[in-house]
Parts: sequence; C-alpha cells; structure tokens
Amino acid sequence: MFAVALLCSLAALASPLAGPPAVQVEPMGYRDAALAARAWRPSECAGPVALAGGNLLLPCRMSQKGQRAYWDRDLRLNLSAASRIAFKIRVVGDTSGISACTLYFRSGEGWYGGEFDAGAGDWTTVRLDRSSFVPEDTPAGWGKIDGMRVGFWKAGPVDTRVELGAITAETAATVVVRCTAPGADRSSADSMVKLLRSAGIDAGGIDDTDVAAGMLADRRLAVYPNNPTIGEAEARAIRDFVAAGGKVAAFYALPPFLAQLLGVMNTGWTKAAYPGQFSTIKPVVGQLPGAPPFTDQASWNIQRAAPGETATRVAAVWLDSTGKYNNDAAILIGRNGSFMTHVALDDDPVRKRTLLRALLGALQPSVMSDAAAAAVAEAQVLGDWPDLPSARRGILSLAGSGPGAAQARNGIAAADGLFKQASGLLRKRYYSGAIQAAEKGHAALEAAHGAAMPGKHGEFRAFWCHSAYGVQGYTWEQTCAKLAAAGFTAVLPNMLWGGVADYASEVLPVSEACKTQGDQIEACLAAARKHGLQVHVWKVNWNLGAAPESFVTRLRAEGRLQADTQGREGAWLCPSDPRNRDLERNAMVEVARKYAVDGVHFDYIRYPDSNHCFCANCRARFETRLGRQVAAWPADVLRDGRDREAYLEFRRSNITALVEAVAAGARAVRPGIKISAAVFPNWPACRDEIGQDWANWAKRGLLDFVCPMDYNASTPQFRARVRSQRPAVVGGPLYPGIGASAPGLNASQVLRQIEAARQEKADGFTIFNLDRRTLDEIAPVLALGATRR
Repeated sequence: MFAVALLCSLAALASPLAGPPAVQVEPMGYRDAALAARAWRPSECAGPVALAGGNLLLPCRMSQKGQRAYWDRDLRLNLSAASRIAFKIRVVGDTSGISACTLYFRSGEGWYGGEFDAGAGDWTTVRLDRSSFVPEDTPAGWGKIDGMRVGFWKAGPVDTRVELGAITAETAATVVVRCTAPGADRSSADSMVKLLRSAGIDAGGIDDTDVAAGMLADRRLAVYPNNPTIGEAEARAIRDFVAAGGKVAAFYALPPFLAQLLGVMNTGWTKAAYPGQFSTIKPVVGQLPGAPPFTDQASWNIQRAAPGETATRVAAVWLDSTGKYNNDAAILIGRNGSFMTHVALDDDPVRKRTLLRALLGALQPSVMSDAAAAAVAEAQVLGDWPDLPSARRGILSLAGSGPGAAQARNGIAAADGLFKQASGLLRKRYYSGAIQAAEKGHAALEAAHGAAMPGKHGEFRAFWCHSAYGVQGYTWEQTCAKLAAAGFTAVLPNMLWGGVADYASEVLPVSEACKTQGDQIEACLAAARKHGLQVHVWKVNWNLGAAPESFVTRLRAEGRLQADTQGREGAWLCPSDPRNRDLERNAMVEVARKYAVDGVHFDYIRYPDSNHCFCANCRARFETRLGRQVAAWPADVLRDGRDREAYLEFRRSNITALVEAVAAGARAVRPGIKISAAVFPNWPACRDEIGQDWANWAKRGLLDFVCPMDYNASTPQFRARVRSQRPAVVGGPLYPGIGASAPGLNASQVLRQIEAARQEKADGFTIFNLDRRTLDEIAPVLALGATRR
C-alpha cells in the first residue's frame, strides 16, 4: 500500500507520455445474474455464470466430461490502440482442477489467444501484453474484435469456481511495433516489451497494421525492435507521428524509409569476422547521459550504419572481447530518433536496462521521470508481498532465529534507508540517482529474503539450460563454477533435438555451430565434473524446428511427419512411425554410450497438441491395431467419435514405446544412468490431450525422476500443482519445474516457490532457464540461504 501511495503522491513530478484512455472491454455492469448468464454462454465443463459483488462467478465443473470450462461473449470493439489487457481474477476454492487459463478475442475468421495465471484465494491482477497473444487461423485484426472467450483447462476432476472482475484494454506510453509481414521475426517485439518493462518503462505492443491505421496519434515514442519492412500507409503514419513531435527508436533492421527518417546511412550488413568482435557497447563521452560505461552484448552480426546527415551523431560504439574499438557504431541518434545496429539482447540485464533507459530518455526526457517514479514504487514490492510492511513481516517470520536472521534484519534496515534516499532524489528530479537507489534497495530487500530462507540438505537443485552452448557471454567452465558456488547440484543442457545435435553425433545431423565451436557435451561434462555437478543431457523429442531443411525435406518425402486433422503437415516426427522411434531412441542411447553423463532427459515427449497426429500412416497403423477399417477418418477418432478412446490409447502407446525403448537401451549401455522427463503439469488430463502418461512411466520405473513444468507466477497455484503431483509420482523423486524465465519470476518469487515445493514434500526443484539473468541475479540470492552449501 505504501508503494501505491508513494507513486500517486509523486505523479505530479513526472510528465507522462499519455496515451489514449483505457477501453472498457467488459465493465461487469450487470443488473442481475440472468442478464450476465445471457451474455456469457457456457460450454463443455462450464456452468451458467452468476454474480458475486458485481463480478462474474464462473462455475468450473471439471468432474463433468470435457477438456475445459469456457464461456463465450459476443461484443464489438476496436482494440487496435490497446497495448495490453488487464483484469482481476481469483480461484474460489480448490485450484487443483485447473491446469491453465486462457483469454481469447475473436476477430473475423480467427482468434488472438493469451495464457495467464489465476490467483488462488487472493485476487490477482493480470496484465497480458498484446505481443504475447498468439494469432490462430486468420483473425481480421485487433480493430475488428467481435467476441471474447475465457477458459480454464482441466487438470483433474475437481470442481471449483473462478471470480472474474472487470476487463479493460490499457494503453502504454511507449509502443513496441510488431512486424506482421510473412516470415518476419515476431519474437523481437515480445522480448523488447519485456526488456523495457523490466527497465521501468511503460511499454506495450501494437502491430504495424495498427500504426498504418493511425494508432500512433496520441503517443510520443515508438520502438521498432527488428522490422525489415515498412508499408506505404505505415510510413505515412510515422511521418505524421514524427511531425507531431514523436520519436522512433529502431533496432537492427534498417529499411530505406527508416534510414532516411533517422538520418542514418546503411553501410552494409556484416557477420562477426571473429568470435567476440561485437561484444561490448561503449557510449561516446557526453553522448548518452546516464548510460553505463559499458554494456555487454554478445552480438554475432550487425547492420553497419553511419551518420547520414549533420544532425545525426554516433552515441555508442562496439568493442570486441579484448576491449578493442573496431570502427563500428553501435548506437546513432538523430533529429527523429535513434538506431542500434543489432537487436537488444537480454544478456548483461542490469546494465542493459540502464542503457535502454538512457537511450529512450535521450529521445523523450519524460521516459526517465516515469521510469524513476515506477522504480521507486515497484522496488518495494517483493515477490508475493505487495508492499514493504508485508515483505518485512514475511522475511522476519521466515528467518526466525535461524542462521540468516541477523543478515536478514540488516538487509531490511539497509533497504529502508535506500528507499528513503530514492524518494528524496525523485522529489529533487534526480531521476538516474533515484532509480539507482531504488534498485539497490530492492536488491537489499531481496538479499534479506534470500538470507532468511533456510537450506535443505540432500535435495536436487538444477537448472535447465536451453542453449547447448551454455550462458551467453560465459564458457561452460565459468557457468559451472558459478552454479556450484551457488549450491546447485545439476545442470540439464539441451544438446539435441529431433533433427540436430550439438555434439559429435553419428545419428543426427551435427549443427553448424558445433562444427566450429566443438562438442558441447564434452565441454559441459569437463566443466561440470571439475565443479561436482551432475549432467543430465536434455533432448527435445520429435520437434524438427532446429533441423537442417534438407533433413526435414527428406523426412517429408518419406512420409514421416505429423499432420493435423486437416491433413496439414508440420515439422514434427510422427511418433507412430517405427523409423522415427528408432531415430529418437538411437540418438538418446548414443549420448548414454559415448559420454559419462549422469542421465538423459526427455522433453517434448508428447504430441504437440490434441490436433495431432492424423496422418495417413497413423490411420493405417491404427486400423491394423484395431483389426478393422475406420469408416470416417478422422471424425471417428475425434471427440464423440466411435473410436475416440481407442485412438487416445493408440497415441499414448506410441509415446510410451519410446520411453520404454530409451530406458532399456540407455540402462544397458550405461548401468546406473538416470532417465528423467520434463512433463506437462496437468496429469491425468495430459494423457488424452498430448499422449503423455508420465505418472504411469514413473510408477513402472521407466523414469528415475520427473520434472513437471509448473511454470506459474502465482505461488498458491504453483503449490496446488505440486500438491496434486506428489501422490502421482510413486516410482521416483519429484523435482517441480520453476519458471524463472517463463513466465518470468524474480528471485523472491523463486524463493517462495522453492519454499512451497519443500512444504509439499518435493525432493528438489529444477529452474527454467539458465541464462545471464538467472545465473547472475537469481542464483546468488538463492545461495544466501535456500541453496547454501
């Protein structure tokens, strides 16, 4: 409460980049329950809506037949100016029946879908950025919204209720423009929104089609994170925006229109001539006030650029890994905005946030005042504790008289002093100083929480690492040294996919990076052994997303890819094909045979969704298993079809067959090896949805441990998932997955979830994902107490 009051009292000091007013999507102004029930139509496990204090009460009858409970509502809205969707929600009662929550907006012949976490008991405020919504089919655009759907996916047959408050569409002061051209990199927009929000900058995403429709009119700052094309209508809108005083910050992609607008000359794209050529961004003296003296960024190529007019200046340059200047500009600033010669990566997160604030603040000074006010307020929110008094009480209660009690008390005292200092600096309009003091105060408070958390002897403490090459900017030796120092016991590196390997494989195509950088299993193992860490090699099963195109083309010609109910092929191996199971099995057993690893780890050990696989070969193999033909394909094996249950078992058996084969093969070539899997949290529902019967695998001893991906920002919901999983894992240890990177948690949220996992009798935990932020910002806080050796 103190943080909220402080932010309100300091609002007059800021000059906000005001956007259009919020749009009421669903104001919840129903006079009676009958009107609400007519507006919201229930389907599957959903009951008729009721009212509770002006909010919707949604009965989720998960004991009934169906995969989810959902409600549809017709409406007519133009949300093209919206940056995010906001609402309050809570689960009233048992949360164990719900595995996931979704909000959809219907637009013409398609949908925009977003996932969120619902609070358990306490109200949770959800904000879904536009850039996080995934288009399905062919939506007509955010300006033509004609329906909405709220849904909750079934985790188990447990009835519950959800209370939903008013839904609004908010606008952000700074917009990040997503390129919608076919083949364009859409992930850059989402990454940029997250980076800016972490820097305290109020940012949200819109599409380039929204820009063309005039949605920059009330904004002052537009960020183009990596947009290779600018349409004519979009270009006209940008010119009008700049003429009205708006500024554009562009990254990496430099189409001719942006180059001319920003006064920048395109001097050609270049790949790094040697490793580390583009390693550090160093501001030119006096050109970027408030920026750190250097910021690490391990870029592998850049779009070279130079000033194209006298008003444009080089604000920062590139240094290589030895500190040598190589004559390349990193950031240029002109009359209408700025250009950075590569995308903004999330490595070196602390300095990267400071750099982005300085860059955007140089374009629009009110960015800094807004960011400072937000930083001072938000620094006092810690994990699940909404304000400083509740955080203080929670930390001291956790510490008790334990070994970290004194350090916790000292940390709280230090945080109090820094927050007072930050507030004073903000009132004096010393924004950079206020932000620095607020961040130091938050770090002190977080460290107090870390020290207060007791350790636990003998537990499994691991990180998944999605990159075979470890943490960007660090060698495997440096990474493993840091992990061991932080008290972790294992690392699970992603070394192979369905069609590519980052080691010397004789089964899968070897990646181009591996050919130049060497065998990554060898590198990881050598470092891990030196520092006493276990290595469980992670394989992404079936998915061919990273495979060479020639390999995928050959598999397609051989009829080995999955197809959906419409017969459309995707880049996934079909699990019913014995050739594909052999390929998957041989790759994982090869790892066990060639390397002294502690374990092999399944991921994507499932179908992509309930809409796969329905290829012609699946039909033939299923009919052989059934002993007769399927009269109507695929209708007879879809929901309510006569052969539906038999087909679900067929899908499960295909996935289980691979688990059986790998378990037997790996244990034969390396006795004592551990077999494990990253699995969906919603067993038994995932048995039917994706063919993943992981509790049965554990019961049969096929798995030595299980890591359910319990990624959730809500600690109560995380706890409910672990509680439901504990009795399902009877054949081995349970190491719940904590989503530090997805959905994205800070150190205190990770600590609260470790505490919950221990209280629910889990045997350890696995954190996703090992990167610069989690290794440099989260692991050291855990090492103060929770993972203390």
